[in-house]
Amino acid sequence: MAGALLGAAGFKDGLQVAGASFYGSAARGGECRSEVLLSREAIAFPFVTSADVLVAFSQTTYQRYLAWTACPGGVVFYDDAGVRPVADAVQRHVSVAAARLAEASLGTAVGANIVMLAAVASAAMLVSRERLVEAVLEGSPSRFRDVNARALELGFDLGGRISL
Repeated sequence: MAGALLGAAGFKDGLQVAGASFYGSAARGGECRSEVLLSREAIAFPFVTSADVLVAFSQTTYQRYLAWTACPGGVVFYDDAGVRPVADAVQRHVSVAAARLAEASLGTAVGANIVMLAAVASAAMLVSRERLVEAVLEGSPSRFRDVNARALELGFDLGGRISL
């Protein structure tokens, strides 16, 4: 869902957007991969061949996609509750305590993906804050809008403290 929300925010910002999502057999809490391409220019190939950004919540996902998707000049944002970075990685790594912060501040880990999304979008300057807020609130079921709005603020605060 975070990939679709990022794509929607990019589109609202006037960017060219392409992407795809892949879900394992246990989509909720299980492995998933979302590829999002954002560009000011036309996108010639709609799949990621070398990513500038990789986001990982689990060790399995991190290990599977680190070499495959994150380019050497890229940045890896990882949730410190579920990922231990490898020592010899060439990519820059940024720890984001999304799950712990969501649990402590929101009372649930459900908003962790939105905390991470806002932190990454803010730190990497992927899309504007305003368009991301619009995309998340429009794309959220009504019962999650309040928690997602609070999760966005937590993520923007985290992202604002990250210097790339």
